[in-house]
Amino acid sequence: MEILSMGEKIKRKRKELNMTLKDLAGSRITPGQISLVESGKSNPSMDLLEYLANDLNTTVEYLMESEETQAEKICLFYQNIAEAQILNSDLLQAEQNIDKSIYYCEKYKLEYQGARNLSLRGDIYMEQHDIASAQQVFLSANVVFIKNNSYEEIIKTLLKLGKITLKLRGYQSASSYFKQAEKVFIDNQMGNDFLLGEIYYYIGYTYFKLENIENAIKYSYLAKEKFNQINSKNEYANSLLLLADGYNKKGDIKNAIKYSKVTLKVFKEINNLTYVSEIENNLGRLFYEFENMEESFIHLNKAKEIRQNTKDLKLIDTLANICENYIKLKSVSKAKEALKHILDYIEDGNNKALFQYYLLKYRVDLLEDNKNEAENTLLQALRFVKEQDKLKEAAEISIMIGKFYVDGGRSIDAAKYLNEGVELFKKLGVIK
Repeated sequence: MEILSMGEKIKRKRKELNMTLKDLAGSRITPGQISLVESGKSNPSMDLLEYLANDLNTTVEYLMESEETQAEKICLFYQNIAEAQILNSDLLQAEQNIDKSIYYCEKYKLEYQGARNLSLRGDIYMEQHDIASAQQVFLSANVVFIKNNSYEEIIKTLLKLGKITLKLRGYQSASSYFKQAEKVFIDNQMGNDFLLGEIYYYIGYTYFKLENIENAIKYSYLAKEKFNQINSKNEYANSLLLLADGYNKKGDIKNAIKYSKVTLKVFKEINNLTYVSEIENNLGRLFYEFENMEESFIHLNKAKEIRQNTKDLKLIDTLANICENYIKLKSVSKAKEALKHILDYIEDGNNKALFQYYLLKYRVDLLEDNKNEAENTLLQALRFVKEQDKLKEAAEISIMIGKFYVDGGRSIDAAKYLNEGVELFKKLGVIK
């Protein structure tokens, strides 16, 4: 892309129209005067510019547009392309277009556009899971956005910083970023309902993580209302889902089920199978807590079917929930069948799923009154988590083994594993 001076624009337009200097000059001025304007050695008056624009079939605005303004437009073009490529996970092409934008920013000293390039670079770092680098460039970009009173960019950057902090489980810090975003929005009367809905959603989500359930429900409701108001169905459904989680956490199963069903309806409308399966699975769990096993199986089997068809890695979670249902019903044969299905779907390297399998198998062994197998399963699980260096899980299983031996009257063995569990929890800082 080219950036042209006023004289270069005039010259190019003249040549496109196959006009000579004499043709353009007409009776208005001399060809020599036109030549001086084209070479940048003379600045035309407004009257002359209007004359030239008319003869060249263009506008005065086009001729007067500064090189800096042209550079800004070029930067914006490359930034828009890069943003679309990031959304499409084409990160290499996105980086190349950001580099092109950076070239013009540096050449024409475009501070604001430079900050936008930093922000886009941060988005790439996020996609690459380079959290530290993303955080650094977002903070740098925000200094410029604040300096330029670019309130919408400030809010968006605060949201990104909050999301990063959520990933790092710094929930208090994340809450601070989201509340700052809310303050900037309200103080400056932004008028972007989607952005406000997003702020409300993340404040609610963070309160949920902080186990401040009342505020989690409050802000989830505000997000729901805002997204419903602007007919943003995907975000509306996400807010409903958060609201359902809030009520579930609060122990209000009735409202949790109510909002889960509404959420499910909306996600089905937008054909989002990932979320549909998630909600079907959650409803299955909720009805389990409600001890409505028939309804629980209906929803879990729907989740299972969707996750099988879409090859969703969360299929293991659904199969585990189905197994738990059968354990609750004391159906040994069905529980063992569900365990087999879990093993069939566990892929190499999925240590979390394998750990989940061991715990379920232990419960099935006890249900079957096979004490020897239950003991072997727990010992096998302990060896496995130790090999994976999972200290928390090792502590939990050591305590489970200790309690198992207590129930079996094996006090010496019980003491050994209970002490081991306590020492591991001390090492983790859980016990002082």
